Amino acid sequence: MKTTKTAVIADIHGNQTALKTVLDDIAEKGCDEIICLGDIVAKGYHNSACVKLVKKHCAKSLMGNCDAYFSRPLSSFTKEREIHLVQEYQKTMDAEDIAWLAALPFSYECMISGRLVRFFHAGPDSYNNYETTTFSASIDEKYSMFAPSENTQSDRYADVVIYGHVHMQMMMRLYNRTLISAGSVGNPLDFVRNDAKDAKTSNTTNAQYLIIEGIKGEEDGPFSVSFRQVPYDISEELSDCKEFFEYDDLAYELCTGKYRRYEKIRRVLLKDGIDLDNV
Repeated sequence: MKTTKTAVIADIHGNQTALKTVLDDIAEKGCDEIICLGDIVAKGYHNSACVKLVKKHCAKSLMGNCDAYFSRPLSSFTKEREIHLVQEYQKTMDAEDIAWLAALPFSYECMISGRLVRFFHAGPDSYNNYETTTFSASIDEKYSMFAPSENTQSDRYADVVIYGHVHMQMMMRLYNRTLISAGSVGNPLDFVRNDAKDAKTSNTTNAQYLIIEGIKGEEDGPFSVSFRQVPYDISEELSDCKEFFEYDDLAYELCTGKYRRYEKIRRVLLKDGIDLDNV
C-alpha cells in the first residue's frame, strides 16, 4: 500500500520569504499535501501575501491565536492600545484575508497508519495555551494534550498530537503516544539561551516544518516524522519593511531567535522550575 507524505507548517507570522522557501522545499520532497497549524499572520509584515500562499497550497488550515485576534472587528476591542495594534496589522491585509482568517476551523484529525493524528494550534481546548505545550511541562500536562474536547472532531484520545504555538521543534513519547511540536516557519525561537553556551544562531533561526509519512487509514503500517530546517534569506524578508511599526522587534527575533517578551516566557518556565536568569 502506498505511503503518503504530509507536510505540516505552523507559525508563519507574515514571513513571506521563509514561507516561499519552505513551500519550495516541500515540493522538492514530493509531499502529497500540506496542513497549516495557524498563526499565519502578525509579528511580520507580509501578512496578505502569506494568507494567499497558504490558501493556495494548504489542504487544511487551522486557526491560531494571532489569526483569531487580528481578524476580530475593531468594534470588539475597548482598549486603545489593542485597537491601535489590530488596526495597524489589518492594514497589511485586505478584507478577504481577514474574513478567511476569522472562519478558520479549530482542529483537524485523520487516521495515518492506524493512528489517530490530531492537529491544532496550541491545545485541544485553547489556541492560546503555554501551560501544557512547553518542553518543561509536567507529564500530566503533556498527557492532557491528547484529550478530546468540544473543539475536536472526535471524543477519542489521540495517538499522535501535532501542534504549533511554541515556535520550537520538539517530540516526545508517553503512554504509547507521540506529542510533536512542528516548530515555526517564519519566527523560530529558542527560549533557553546563554551567550556563553549557545551554538550558532542559525540552528534556531532557519525556517522549520515537519513531514509525516504513513498510510492513510485504519490499517497499521509504517509511520515516520522528520523535522526539516531550511535556510532562507532573513535580510530579504526585512528589506522592504523598515517602516513597519514593529520592525525592531521583528528584526530582533528573526536575526537572534530570541523572544521579544523575555519576562513572559520566564514566568511560564519558572512554574516548571526553570529560571532563565540562571541557565
